[in-house]
Parts: sequence; C-alpha cells; structure tokens
Amino acid sequence: MPWLQAILLVLYHMQTRSPGLARKGYFHWKIHIASFIDHSWDILFRKDFKRKKKWMGTISGTLSHYSPHFFKSGTTLFNEQGWWTLTYPRLTPAQIVQLNVELMAEKQKLRDSKLAIDDGQLLRGILLTKPYVTEEMLQITSREETVESDETPQLSKVQKKKRLLLPTVASLGLPKVKKSRTVDAATKPEVTAKPPMYLDPLCHYNTSLDEHSRVAALSMTARLMGGVRKELILSPYTSIYLPPYIRRDVRIRPIWLHLMDELKAKVTPDVSLPKRAPLDFMYVQPEHIPAVNSLCNQFFWTGIDLSDTLRYPDFSCVVLYRKLIVAFAFVVPDVNVNECYVSFVFTRPGWRKCGIARFMLYHLIQTCLGRDMTLHVSISNSALFLYQKFGFKVEYVVLDFYNRYMRDDTCESKHAFFCRLER
Repeated sequence: MPWLQAILLVLYHMQTRSPGLARKGYFHWKIHIASFIDHSWDILFRKDFKRKKKWMGTISGTLSHYSPHFFKSGTTLFNEQGWWTLTYPRLTPAQIVQLNVELMAEKQKLRDSKLAIDDGQLLRGILLTKPYVTEEMLQITSREETVESDETPQLSKVQKKKRLLLPTVASLGLPKVKKSRTVDAATKPEVTAKPPMYLDPLCHYNTSLDEHSRVAALSMTARLMGGVRKELILSPYTSIYLPPYIRRDVRIRPIWLHLMDELKAKVTPDVSLPKRAPLDFMYVQPEHIPAVNSLCNQFFWTGIDLSDTLRYPDFSCVVLYRKLIVAFAFVVPDVNVNECYVSFVFTRPGWRKCGIARFMLYHLIQTCLGRDMTLHVSISNSALFLYQKFGFKVEYVVLDFYNRYMRDDTCESKHAFFCRLER
C-alpha cells in the first residue's frame, strides 16, 4: 500500500470514528497519525514490508508533498506545525487515490506538450468532471482557505518567538479578559456580554445531578431497569467500549456518611437505618461536567472548564454517591511522546482519608502503563505523601507556580513540587 493511501485511510478513519481527538478537525501527524500507523502496521502493510528507521519522517514528507491538494495544514490556524486534515473530507480514500492517478496522468501529458498549468487548477478541473463532487464542496474548501489566510496575520520572527514563549489564556485554564476600547456609540451598537458561569469563588453551586437524574428517570428504560447504568461507553480516544462502572464499592465508610448515620439514629431512634448506597467509580460523562466545573471553581480557582476530558474518558475517574459527585481525577494523555500529566485529583472535605483518592490514583496509573506520569503539587499539600506511596519522586521545585491561579488570601503555598513516576 502506498504511503499516500495509508495516510488517507488513517485520517478518514479517525475523522469518522474518533472525532473527539481532533483539534478543530485537525490531527497531529506524530501523536495521532504516526501512533495509529504504528499500532496498525500489520493491518495496513504486508508482513514482508520492513520498517525503516526513518519511517515516521516519510509520513511528514508525504503530508507536505500532497499539500494542499489532498492534505490541509493547520499551521496558519494554530500557529503551530504538525496539524493536518483532509482537504476534501467528504471523499473516500479510494476516490482521492483515483484523483491522484488522474492528476499524475494529466501532468505527464502537459509535460510532453510543454504546457504550464497550475496543479491546483488542474485538480479543480478534474474534480468538476466527477459526479460525486458538487460545486458546494469546492466552494466550502475555497472559502475556508480564504478565511484562514485573511484571519491569520503575518507575524515577524520576534512576534513568533514571543507567542511561543508566553503561555496562552486557554492553556492556563483562565477566563478570557477583553480589553476595553473607546468606540463611538453612533457607529457601533452596544452589545451586552453574557455573564460568565462559575466565576464567583464565594458562591457554592449545586454539584449534584438531581435535575439530570430526574429527566433521565422519565425514560421507559429507566422505569423498567431502574437507575443502574447498563449501557457501554464508547471512547472517542481509543474507539473501544468502556464498562459502565469502574468499581462499585460498599465497604468504604467516609466520615460524612458516619455523621449522617449518627444524626438519623439520634433523630429517629425507633426507625432502622436504610441500606447504604454504594460509591460508584465511573468514567467521566457529559452530565458530570457542570458539577465538576463547579467543584473546580469552588475549591481550586475560577475559570476552569474540563469539557476537554470528554475526548479521553479512558483517563478519568468520577466518584458518585447516589447523585452527588464526591471526587474526581483526570489525566491528560500524550503530553509528550511517552509522558502523561495528572491534571486534577480532588475529594470533597468529609469524604477524605478513606481510600477514595488512593483508588482513583491507582486506576489512573493502570491506564497509563508504559508511560511516565508527571504532576504538580503545592509544597504545603499533604497529597504529596499519597503520591510518594505510589512511587512519585520530586524532581525540582517550581517557584510561584500557582501565583497566576490562586487568590492572594489562600492558605496553601504557591510554590509547587514537580513530581514524576518513571516507567
């Protein structure tokens, strides 16, 4: 199989089966395309096809060679190299390969007749002769190219270095702050901005799933089978089906549940206590995100949005007691080639020191076998001892790491340890 056809198959497969991995529809050539080819080498190529040492460079060269006819680069969109997508995502790989064959034949005819025509115009003329290509598809592609070229300004070398060195607001998880400009009221109408959600650190939001559970209970499936989750979860990251529960535990007894049992026994001594519900360790789902964001904005800092964790639910763990989220932990996979990063590990006060965080961390370590795990933790946070039990070692100290996140009146230290679990 030629490399062009192999890369077309991989991109077409990931766009249809794993769209959550994409960054605005673009995939990274090394993180996504090369790793997929590495895992599916025996399927894509014959057994007698030997791997060369620089086979990954062939992927990068093929993408650049067939750009922008069949592969579109995201460099102008992200100001970062390595992101690619299909120029015509509605066409199948077999159709694109046939177009390339016809394009090469037409170019050879032009060389023989000593005529010079742009390859883009030649390909467009071939596309117009195909019944499966519509004028709308060509207009959309040309419109996207003009929008990207118009919106992306030309930066100097000094500006590019500054943009690469300075962290972006989105990468830090902080809310965007718009600069105020003096605009004439007669020329531009007044626009009222919507208030941001979860930005008041003094407001305690509802972090349960009561409303979602009430709506979900109206379905006939919930009435017949009860509230126990039965369906599997399709992961957009690995395209595999995850079980509905990681673990259902009835032995863990947090301090909060002890206190509730004592209050019930004191108020109603003649009534026996009801059976305790289990703690459900689950993968993150869309209905969990509002409650998780509320807890993050309440206990960490404002402006956190963990919606991106839905792209890789395999590397997550959310703990529920009935309809209340009591803990969660997330890992960002593929930060580097063989490294993943623990972004958040949190347990509610009153539910700590009973083994919940210990099991979540154990589960995340098992999902990242063969790769190093890194994290940052405040030097005054007692969670460091838990990480050290699992083999995390402090590499160095980052001064004022949380200075841009935490408020000035916080009790925790803003210096952080950078810890690593080597594999």
